[in-house]
Formats: sequence, C-alpha cells, structure tokens
Amino acid sequence: MANCDSTRTFNEETMVRIRDALLIGLTAFGEIERLSNAQEVWARIGKKTKKDLRAVHPTGTSDVVSRFADALRAVD
Repeated sequence: MANCDSTRTFNEETMVRIRDALLIGLTAFGEIERLSNAQEVWARIGKKTKKDLRAVHPTGTSDVVSRFADALRAVD
C-alpha cells in the first residue's frame, strides 16, 4: 500500500475512478458492519437469522477502515 509520501502521480480521470472504488468499498464495508451488528442484536434477544442471510466479512480483519483511509491519503 502506498503511503502519504508516495511519488506516484495519476491523471484526474484515474483519481476519480480510484476515489469512486474506495467509496464503494467503504460503503460495502459499512453495510457488512450494519448487518453484523443487527445479527448480534438478534442473537442477544434469542432470535436466529437464517444462515444464508448472515453477513460474512470478506477480509476477516479489523483494520479495513485504516486501509481505506491509507488508500485515500495515497491518492491525494
């Protein structure tokens, strides 16, 4: 992952596409978190969600937001 001191340069169209992709990823990650939190609430009150409706975290790590932030910093 590029850091803030990266020497990469992108044209404006590429920057727009990169930002769009990062925002789509952040939105998807937020939806996964929302669904996961809802499942936890349902579990606390004794309700189960159907197995095929459970959110599965695609990366399995907790540093996703930091990685998105690093990527956004790298393109600016």
